[in-house]
Amino acid sequence: MNKAYLLCLFALILSQSNICAQKNIDKAALDTLLNVAEETQSDAVVIYKDGKLYGEYYFGGQPKPIYAMSSTKSISNLAIGKLLTDGLLKSIDQPITDFYPEWKQGMKKDVTIRMLLNHTSGIQNVPIASEEINSSPDMVKLALSAEIVTKPGTVFSYNNKAVNLLSGIVKILTHKRLDSYLRDSIFTPLGIEDYYWEVDEEGNTDAMGGLKILPTDLAKLGQFFLQKGTWEGKQLINSSWFDETVKPSEKSSFCGLLWWLEYEKINAVIDDRQIDSLKKLGLDAEVLNKIKAIKGTYNLNEYYPIFNSKVVNTTPNWVSKYSPFFTSKGIQVSRKEFGNIVGYSTRGFLGNYMTIFPQDNLVVVRMISDKTFKSGNGNTDDNGPHNFYNFYNLAKALIK
Repeated sequence: MNKAYLLCLFALILSQSNICAQKNIDKAALDTLLNVAEETQSDAVVIYKDGKLYGEYYFGGQPKPIYAMSSTKSISNLAIGKLLTDGLLKSIDQPITDFYPEWKQGMKKDVTIRMLLNHTSGIQNVPIASEEINSSPDMVKLALSAEIVTKPGTVFSYNNKAVNLLSGIVKILTHKRLDSYLRDSIFTPLGIEDYYWEVDEEGNTDAMGGLKILPTDLAKLGQFFLQKGTWEGKQLINSSWFDETVKPSEKSSFCGLLWWLEYEKINAVIDDRQIDSLKKLGLDAEVLNKIKAIKGTYNLNEYYPIFNSKVVNTTPNWVSKYSPFFTSKGIQVSRKEFGNIVGYSTRGFLGNYMTIFPQDNLVVVRMISDKTFKSGNGNTDDNGPHNFYNFYNLAKALIK
């Protein structure tokens, strides 16, 4: 038996071993995911497995571009990675003053691109975009004129307004709109053509939520992310950008750079240490006593129903008073303890989600249009406008 034959035989055995080791989609879990998707008025579910389109499922309609809502932010992240790859941006730790010299004043001079990406810029914020941003003729100017309300880099606060500053930076560096830059450098090489990206009256791309895209193409972008910027053998964005993106922020372990991080397990802890922290922040005794009553360690599936029923639902002014209180302080009621990171997600209004499980080479997308959401009332799973909250767990269950 010659050496060449032995090498070929070994390669064949190794190949077969790898195929056998691959984990496949669980049929029962897939049926559950699709049933809940239909119950929650979904327009589409798309799955990529092992680098290929595994399945696309539509509920009552033909494939069509759908607004990705805030999942757009995660796609805008690619533009910054491409700027670095192209040598047009030195570092995400560059201050905004490098692009807008008028910010060389007060705390504005301390804001960096990284802070726009991880929601720690301190820029005055109205979390609901429709209240302020959507009606603005110039999203970038609106962000530039905003005050800095917390010391930059110190408080996590989800910020639509800050993300739109990225559009202005991309335009300054490339002389193109953000959507045009991604079209030429990423979308076209990936074969993504049927989409629409909103711009304001001044021609600024809506980086926070304006991408309208086919569900299969959103999943394709997820596969591109999973492959760390390679497509058909070409490295379009340096792989190091994707490693940087999924590092937990120092101020929020849930967030990387405009991508959300998914953990093997997360426990919510309310103990004496946490109670003391809330007390020092000046939390009202009435609410503090309600929180004391649910002291303990819970997994998140246990925690939120208890927290909502015992605290939120028994406090009439929770939304108007206490929720803004915690947001302004950059804290949550419970302290979180984290396991290992097992996935990355995009999250958009109405439940436009994409989750990537790199170890399983799996991408799962769920999309819902505003029209479909309204026609179905959007409350089948009792979660109001952000329905299908259990999408992540059902997607994760696809691989056993």
